[in-house]
Amino acid sequence: MTNLMNILLIWVACLATCFSQTQPKEPNRYCSEKFNFCATYPAYALPDKVSLTKGEGILLKSVDGFAEVVIESFPADEEENTKSVFFDSVKKITPSENGPKIISSLFGEDFYECYFLIERLYCYHRCFLLDGHFVRVQIKVPINMPDKLQILQQQIHLDFNVSPEQEKTSFGPAIGSLKD
Repeated sequence: MTNLMNILLIWVACLATCFSQTQPKEPNRYCSEKFNFCATYPAYALPDKVSLTKGEGILLKSVDGFAEVVIESFPADEEENTKSVFFDSVKKITPSENGPKIISSLFGEDFYECYFLIERLYCYHRCFLLDGHFVRVQIKVPINMPDKLQILQQQIHLDFNVSPEQEKTSFGPAIGSLKD
């Protein structure tokens, strides 16, 4: 009986591997004409897409519901800087007494990149200040899935100043690289 169970488990694992390799690897694109950028993301990993109700952007979720990505753009106020934008966004997702535990961060005048923990979530933000507006990518995964965060970072690309002719063919660097 145990051998039959082992054979069945191996067969199920083989089927799962075969089907996961046949998933389409073609990326989807989200473009904002108002803020002049496009983002490509892995459609097979983030098939659930909802437009944001406030502002301009999209919310993407994985099939299992564990990974969540927000790609958004919004106007910059004169008093805002990259640190204030980061901490304002974190206040919206965590109670003030349980602030983020920052793992690593890099803040500049016109961008920031930050890895942090909020309760049981591993989070990553990357944000750019361009021509009076911010463009931000936010990724959240459970703390036991850091590999999912890394994969999404490598597969989400931002392109700025994209013309309508380029929208179908332009691919930028991964959001996890600082060589934009």
